[in-house]
Amino acid sequence: MYYYILEAPQSRATRQTYQRLRDILTQLSIAGEIVSSSPARTPTELAEMGARKGYSTIVAVGGDHHVNEVARSVIGNAELGVVPIEASRLVTDIIGVNDIKSAAVALKQRRLSLVNTVVIEPDTLLFLDCEINTNKLAKISIVLDNKLRAYAYFNRLTINRNLELTLESVHETETKKILGLFTVGSEQIKSQSRFHARNVRIVTDPVLPLTVAGKPIAETPLHLRLVSDSLKIITKRGTLLE
Repeated sequence: MYYYILEAPQSRATRQTYQRLRDILTQLSIAGEIVSSSPARTPTELAEMGARKGYSTIVAVGGDHHVNEVARSVIGNAELGVVPIEASRLVTDIIGVNDIKSAAVALKQRRLSLVNTVVIEPDTLLFLDCEINTNKLAKISIVLDNKLRAYAYFNRLTINRNLELTLESVHETETKKILGLFTVGSEQIKSQSRFHARNVRIVTDPVLPLTVAGKPIAETPLHLRLVSDSLKIITKRGTLLE
């Protein structure tokens, strides 16, 4: 029933954590099949393999980028389980746990929640928050639901699985002289705007990468589409998802 995909271990400590996890899964009688990703076998390929084998639950074991890669292949094919290891709150807040023992117990209890995802046309799927970051202010054009168009300069754009966009910018005012005598230093001005839609088109100047956990998955221009209740994920009982 369970097909576990381990993120390629980067340290001895991670390998030891994997061994503890195996012991916990055996104790809970949910050991299943365990595979490990590598340059030769990516998380995406392993998830697709698990789906072809008929596993009903595919479990991502690792950090943010690994979880997102597995989730992208699970959508529409199986249920997603997560065991967070060196994962951020982007992951732990969704599943309601932040340690391997609690995650394993949640897997055994199998409380399923439906969550939204986003498709980045033509076929890139998005589960965790993604970002566009630029050190210098860049131009952006956003079209919401083919109706509303917004133009701005920005430093950071965040997009979540509900297709909610947060646009942030930081710029400094010029230094000034008062009465030609006193110099007033520049002031940093921050601004933030939020948007929500079911269909979004984004163009930036210059072309910029879209990243998840610091790793690029696409680049502008982008066409994004909300897919409601498209992923079944195992969460801790009592977890409230936004």
